[in-house]
Amino acid sequence: MSIAYDFTFAELAIEYFTTGDNDFIKRIAALDATKHILNHAVHFGNNFVPTTSAHEFVEFLLTSIAGPAEKRHQILPKVTENLAYAKKNIAETAIAENIALQYLPKGFTFLGTLYFTCGYDIGVAFGNNCSLNIAHPIFLRDKTEMKYYAIHEIHHAGFIELSGTMPSLDIPDRKSMATLIEYLTFLEGMGTYAPLDLRLQDNATDVDSDYVALCDPAVLNSLVCEYFDIYHYFADNPDKAITEDDWRKISILSDEKRLWYIVGAFMAWTIDKRLGRDFLTDLITQPPKRFITSYLG
Repeated sequence: MSIAYDFTFAELAIEYFTTGDNDFIKRIAALDATKHILNHAVHFGNNFVPTTSAHEFVEFLLTSIAGPAEKRHQILPKVTENLAYAKKNIAETAIAENIALQYLPKGFTFLGTLYFTCGYDIGVAFGNNCSLNIAHPIFLRDKTEMKYYAIHEIHHAGFIELSGTMPSLDIPDRKSMATLIEYLTFLEGMGTYAPLDLRLQDNATDVDSDYVALCDPAVLNSLVCEYFDIYHYFADNPDKAITEDDWRKISILSDEKRLWYIVGAFMAWTIDKRLGRDFLTDLITQPPKRFITSYLG
């Protein structure tokens, strides 16, 4: 089964940007796409968006993008153009799905949906569904970036479907944190690695900072060393309780230096070249620590 494509959120958002009619917010709040991104926000404790009601959530997302009427009209052409691009160059071609499948075990079939939304993150996966925010500033600058991020998020949906689990942020000790690091290194590393060949073919590795780092041996070597310093800090002291300083270390892996995206992609790239694609993809159904140990050899 192929992944499904749902444009309803983005289509209704464009109607809202066009008219300013709050009835469109009400209609968007009832969508499966909204349930998907709201579930993600609740699960991961996103403190930047209201999560008490779907209507309040959608209203916040769309007004944050659109603002006053003059700003709505400024972004409307770009968002409309991005939606058309997504329909023609992602859904109709199935390019993102087909490439993501090359980095999932043979015989895998998708059970979920790719929702095209506006306002929430750049793209997220939750359960076996995923989404792309067509109004994200990166996509407003360059709509072709959507196809690479679609590969990333579709791969996440397949990865989560196969692993049968979502990471939890309920972390009592360093052992639990090491397990979270292993999972997210594998998840984000594979999601980042999967579009690499297409970016190389398109000469598009200099557009995204993750790929600039991934293709620079000196920078990459430094990031790998920093990653393993952090990983072993947790893995080698499993019984110690988690502190606020420990959570600050995790921000280095994610937002600050994006180590589990960049270093994780390098690990996947290394395993792929050394042990083969089937070995790499078969790791997805195994404990994530096997991904780390396979890289280390």
